[in-house]
Amino acid sequence: MSSVLTLHLNSNYPRTMKKVLIYTGLAVFILSGCTKDITDFNKNPKAPEEVPAAMLYANAQKDLVYYMSSPNVNVNTFRLWSQHWTQTTYTDESNYELTERNINGGVYDRLYANVLRDLSEARAIIGKDELVTGNDEKAQLALITIIECYAYHVLVDIFNDVPYTDAIQLLDNLAPGYDDAATIYSSVMSDLDGAIADLNAGGGTGELGASDNIYGGSASSWAAFAGALKMKMAVRTGDMAAAAAADPGAGFSSAMMTFEGSAPNTNPLWEALVQSGRTDYIASSTFGDILNDRMDPRRGMFFKNVGDSIDGGKITGNPHGSGGAYPLYSQPGAMLEDPTHPGQLMTTAEVEFLRAHIDATNGDDAAAATHYHAGIMASCSDWGVDGSTYIMHPMVNADSLLAAGTSWNEIIGTQKWIAMYDNSFEAWSTWRFYDYPMMAVAAEAGTTPPTRYNYSVDEYSINNDNVSGANGGNDDKYGKVFWDN
Repeated sequence: MSSVLTLHLNSNYPRTMKKVLIYTGLAVFILSGCTKDITDFNKNPKAPEEVPAAMLYANAQKDLVYYMSSPNVNVNTFRLWSQHWTQTTYTDESNYELTERNINGGVYDRLYANVLRDLSEARAIIGKDELVTGNDEKAQLALITIIECYAYHVLVDIFNDVPYTDAIQLLDNLAPGYDDAATIYSSVMSDLDGAIADLNAGGGTGELGASDNIYGGSASSWAAFAGALKMKMAVRTGDMAAAAAADPGAGFSSAMMTFEGSAPNTNPLWEALVQSGRTDYIASSTFGDILNDRMDPRRGMFFKNVGDSIDGGKITGNPHGSGGAYPLYSQPGAMLEDPTHPGQLMTTAEVEFLRAHIDATNGDDAAAATHYHAGIMASCSDWGVDGSTYIMHPMVNADSLLAAGTSWNEIIGTQKWIAMYDNSFEAWSTWRFYDYPMMAVAAEAGTTPPTRYNYSVDEYSINNDNVSGANGGNDDKYGKVFWDN
């Protein structure tokens, strides 16, 4: 925080100067009608002691979306671990190496120290703001709660057990305990219920809403998003009744944040693909082959340097983790190179696939097929292509696949994994949840992708007593988070 400029009236001042300062201060005090202590006038208005809650909230949003969108291997490995992309020369992360760049430790820095800390501070500021009360206060705190819930669901889905009850206590607790992952999920879903109720109470979102770059402060949109997030979490835990009850219906719209055309607020994809000048990423043959086999109309949007119209825009993918010459393979598409390209937290396509899962689990194949096809169509629309012919392809159409004996896990898992191309964290999670599609064995690692991040070396150095007991003492990156069974 910036320092505060203070004017001291000490004995070294001449008596007349003291009088001038005191009288001036009293005159301002009287004229303003203010009842606060006169020491308030010793504050520099250009150097505030406290960052506004709205600024903290906006920054937390940006950091979260940036983190979820970034392809930078110093930030996360999701686009590589989903086998959508692979690397050209430096293939460590395509072969599932985490520790050299401390990628797993960086997750803590970004989600705990940046996102969750900013939200915690924003919550404290609003709580003591005497001008924000009643339903207005509830609504603004609800906006904070929903982003917190999203961040914690990401942390659990990455690591399993993580600090929760003791988190964000800063100097008061430098060694937080680790909470059970399933218990965190249950608490987060309860918090989402509370946030929805508070948003539906009719309060205004105020300055927080004005700084909201996702839904523009719309209470109804955030309530729908909270419902969709709870629906996803309930699906993960196998509670179809809770999932169906949480469905926000037609009120949901994709949660996306549009970046700006110039630094420092550009999409991190543009930073990695264009600004850096690096030629690191090409199509993984795992992804390319699945798209080619189905003649997926999104191929030319997902990637550039694809085949001509004679072969339907065929993707040239590289065997995962093997490295290769950049010009010889398909590269991330032009849409991803736009600095304003939106980063996403959740889309209508994802919600439709969740609805398909609920219906399929409940034995309603017809309803499941309707939502499944709607998910594909929504994704195609997002990428500016027509999916109406695609959904009739025998390797895509739900009725055709069911008639051939294909399981719903394979049907939904494959298409949701494709649709989550620009939300690679969810693509990786989709593969873990459904065990489809079949992933390739990485060239050097000799395995399919890991199923969780293990804890960082830094965490063992600082918080060994607590982290050593997390996950029952099993910190294998090929272990599973609690819902992955």
